[in-house]
Amino acid sequence: MSEFLHHDDARKSRILEAALVEFADKGYKKASTNTIVREAGVSKGLLFHYFISKKELFVLLYSHAREVITSELYEKVNFGDKDVLNRMTESTVVKVQSYISHPLFMQLFEKFPLVEDQEIIDKINHLNKRVQEETYAKIFNDIDYYAFQEELNIDRCLQVVRWTVDKISMDWQILQNQSNKAPDFESLKENITHYLELFRDSFYR
Repeated sequence: MSEFLHHDDARKSRILEAALVEFADKGYKKASTNTIVREAGVSKGLLFHYFISKKELFVLLYSHAREVITSELYEKVNFGDKDVLNRMTESTVVKVQSYISHPLFMQLFEKFPLVEDQEIIDKINHLNKRVQEETYAKIFNDIDYYAFQEELNIDRCLQVVRWTVDKISMDWQILQNQSNKAPDFESLKENITHYLELFRDSFYR
């Protein structure tokens, strides 16, 4: 199903769809605006009427992809459950499911390390940091502190959980970027949930 059906302007939607395929396949530098307009069935003038530059188009698509993945996490994780490790486990599963559901988004994320334009790098890094901070703030908000052993510093426990999940995710992403195989989402999910269970045994009463 189209990732951009919510746009009223069909021509703009076709441009975004074509650009997503092109950027996901070739990365920012090798992506061709000529290919994008040809596949979208529009003129190059119309492309740059909607989007100031190729650079702006790439950043917009990346931002949209992050927004979709994050929105699905917020919608599907049960934040009524006060057990923070349950939330972390569920958010891992939801995120993996979102990646599987949106393979072009995953390819776009994988191609980001190939970007050489510093302005794009700065914008995307700022975006990723903001999304990450907002997501953890939501996951760690209004949790059951009584579940933790009384003598533990809970803030430090949560920081360890975050560092671990981030490190596993980063290492997994690096391996995916170095591999020509299909993304191994199952190994990512199993690795994170394994450590979360270790934390449950170590931190909880």
